[in-house]
Amino acid sequence: IKGLVILSRYDYIDNKFGKDTLDLFYQKLNAEDKDHFHQPVIISNEYPEILLKEIDELLLSDYFKNDVSKFYEVGQYNARTLLPRYFQIYIDSKNASQFLQQMSRVRDILIGLGEMTVVQMDAKTHLARINYGQPYIESVRLSEMAFLDEGCSMCGAKNVRISLEDKTDISVEYQIVWD
Repeated sequence: IKGLVILSRYDYIDNKFGKDTLDLFYQKLNAEDKDHFHQPVIISNEYPEILLKEIDELLLSDYFKNDVSKFYEVGQYNARTLLPRYFQIYIDSKNASQFLQQMSRVRDILIGLGEMTVVQMDAKTHLARINYGQPYIESVRLSEMAFLDEGCSMCGAKNVRISLEDKTDISVEYQIVWD
């Protein structure tokens, strides 16, 4: 997984719970090599997915009270934070379709795990398929789904609706529709 994903989790914790909570969060992590968890985490470097799994498990148990749906909020936060940095042109042009297409092209650079394809059915209906290439954890799926949802909204789509069309242990397919 790219360092950007790990950093986005840290940023969320810092923003939502504060710097002291983030410091306590670092102390609670149990990884054999804790150096991976501490900054500087390099945005474009790749890290083992097990690191993200441990971060998300600790978030889920200690901060989200075992409510996995809270990772949807993490994805929305990430979109509001990252879209202005990487997708401003689509925000300015209010072009959600092009945001989705570009996301499929740069996903490997930003996220690293698996691949995404987008098929435009009509101007306001798209199918997005994410093949993780290995079993994924629900926190990753929910946060990425919310990132796409919030991203489309930020890029001008009104009343975005995402439905899960297909789900296996290594891939998901969403239909993304807006008014």
